[in-house]
Amino acid sequence: MDWPRFGRVVLKPFSAGLSEEEWKGLYETLRDPEIAEWNGTSPLRTPFWLFKRFVLAETRRKDRLSFVILDERGDYLGTVELYDLTPEEATLGILIGRKERWGQGYGTEAVRALLAYAFGPLGLKRVRLRTFAHNLRARRAFEKAGFRQVGLGPGPRGREDVYMEVRREDFGSEA
Repeated sequence: MDWPRFGRVVLKPFSAGLSEEEWKGLYETLRDPEIAEWNGTSPLRTPFWLFKRFVLAETRRKDRLSFVILDERGDYLGTVELYDLTPEEATLGILIGRKERWGQGYGTEAVRALLAYAFGPLGLKRVRLRTFAHNLRARRAFEKAGFRQVGLGPGPRGREDVYMEVRREDFGSEA
């Protein structure tokens, strides 16, 4: 089991199969109204069986790599993924679904684990993301992981988005 890891977290690929606890954690994460709000989406209302079918279909896509974030005890914390994946670059997305664990550095560690994987085995040159300008906690976590702001733009519901990226050569000096 040579999965990406950094600090206290391990990233378990969806392709390795999820435990029932991990499936339920993911489902509850996406159903949570507060998490949905921070993600710029609506809470999931799909039945569990249909949700699993949809996620399994998504994991077969060639332009997406999804991971469950596990803590130091192997418990579900959330998910992190690379999507719009090309041989050169990808977009990062992350959700920490265990709100009682927010603000404890797990998100930063998960992002660093994924970036090391992206710039190492995957050989990517750039990873980008978009987050809400008002989501200061997320922006600080991304900056700690090596991201730098590269632009601003309009977001959903009249909000402002911050565009961030990290390049392989910059991440190497951070690691």
